[in-house]
Amino acid sequence: MGKTQTRPLFVVVDGGDGSGKDTQAKLIAKYLAKKNYSSVRIRSHPAMDNQFGRRAKVALESQGTKSLLLAALFYTLDVIRSLVKYYRHREEVLIFSRYLLGVCYLPRSLVMFGYTLFSHLLPTPEYAFFLDVNPEVARKRISQRGGTEEMFETLPKLRKMQRKMRHVTKFYHWHLIDGNGTPNQVWSQIKAIIEENSLGVK
Repeated sequence: MGKTQTRPLFVVVDGGDGSGKDTQAKLIAKYLAKKNYSSVRIRSHPAMDNQFGRRAKVALESQGTKSLLLAALFYTLDVIRSLVKYYRHREEVLIFSRYLLGVCYLPRSLVMFGYTLFSHLLPTPEYAFFLDVNPEVARKRISQRGGTEEMFETLPKLRKMQRKMRHVTKFYHWHLIDGNGTPNQVWSQIKAIIEENSLGVK
């Protein structure tokens, strides 16, 4: 990968709330930076640096069907904005914390339709990691971090989201990661996949 590249190495870390996506995205970025990738960018969604991400966050912290649909809409626009702004850009590596599994915000009847549609329309990552975390573990992590909780962060909603995400990732090429351990234990699984597939070799 050199100066003639037309697009970055695209890596996705996805999963439910409390799965540790941002932590693992940062560890991947740190690892690749040590492998002489001079430009590594992380985008965490919903992002707070634009109106779509901020509106998605507000909707996620609300309740009701209208808020759910608004969360899905603005989340999608936030992700598309990140792609327009940073894909085929000067970065050598682009890491998204949360990407296509955001369709699991939708009602179950629409999840597979939404995923199939967006997976055909949007860029496919070279590597996609799904952090699968038990709802009870995720709930404990969420309660410990404090702040305003989102509509999907109750235990029943976490269970529903996990079922949706597990269903989607059965049919596509995801690297399934057990996200129930410590950050280092989770990272060791991701690092093994990276090294096995020579992701860190330029």
